[in-house]
Amino acid sequence: MRWLDTIQLGLARRKLRQKRADFYYDLAAALEDKIPIFTILKGYEARARRRDPSSASMYRAMMKAMQAGGLSVALRPILVSSELIMLDAIQNSGDAALSKGLYFMSEMSGKLDHMNDVMRRAVTYPLMMLCLTITMIVAFSLYAVPLIESLLPLDKWPPAGKALYAVSYAVRHYGFYMLGGVVVCLAVFLKSLATWQSPLRRKLDNFIPYSVYRTYTSAMLIVSISSLMRTGVSLRASLERAMKFSSPWLRWHLREVMRAMSSDSANKFGSAFKTGMLSHDMEDRVQEASERRDPVAAFVKIGIGSIDRIVRSMEDASSSITTALLFIAGGSLGMMIIAFLLTTQSISSGMRTG
Repeated sequence: MRWLDTIQLGLARRKLRQKRADFYYDLAAALEDKIPIFTILKGYEARARRRDPSSASMYRAMMKAMQAGGLSVALRPILVSSELIMLDAIQNSGDAALSKGLYFMSEMSGKLDHMNDVMRRAVTYPLMMLCLTITMIVAFSLYAVPLIESLLPLDKWPPAGKALYAVSYAVRHYGFYMLGGVVVCLAVFLKSLATWQSPLRRKLDNFIPYSVYRTYTSAMLIVSISSLMRTGVSLRASLERAMKFSSPWLRWHLREVMRAMSSDSANKFGSAFKTGMLSHDMEDRVQEASERRDPVAAFVKIGIGSIDRIVRSMEDASSSITTALLFIAGGSLGMMIIAFLLTTQSISSGMRTG
């Protein structure tokens, strides 16, 4: 069954992606011993054939893709973008350079995975809180409010209760339309992160949640470029390679950066990066690097040494989003509970007077 083979291949790739630091290290060590990459993969495939058939099919797919387009094409379904950019740049530089690059990628993959985990948490927690809030509102609307309505006529409800009834009425009669609107808005927002290009987007990138995407994407870019420059690739060539694997939003900024670098007025490459692609702190670091005695070495230090800072900034942004949604969710549920209690109190008062 082909669909089952596809699922198994996907699981095998996911497993290798999680252990890719060891995979890079083993490839680098084998290259140092003058063993060709294709021979290494063939050995992995033979070993996996006895232990894990799904991994064997993955290695066969790698060998086939490598014959067509090199190691970066073979590992494209597994690598993150920054590692793919670096591998694409160094794969034709000889076994020594490739081995050195793979050792470096092995060291960096753990930090990049941590940054990816922070990014996922920044998205997952707010979505979970949003789903919890919607669930509570729907529960109130479908069960609590109709129960009160059966005990007390609407014209005797307090103002807070009538507001609660209005919410319940909207959910009961237009709930599917409202849910569809939320889903469409969320889909449009997620699509806009990687594709939207406009002056307004440039302004919104300074604010959450767009700033979280900008911080993450620009961080991956700086790591990729600094990694390439570390192996001797020029800044312009690094930017050109980065464009090959970038989203439309990032390519939009990279084109502006390259145009600015081509301008006679751009004496320092730092000013070329002031397109709104980077946070203000990162823009300042790039500007300072361009003014150093050895700009290339300074730029490399930014990418390699600032990952921990970037992770902290993303954690702060994630915390801000979670806190804001906590206040919104807590406030919404709190007002609904207060309205519910005031209305039930009206029922008790009516029973005593009756």
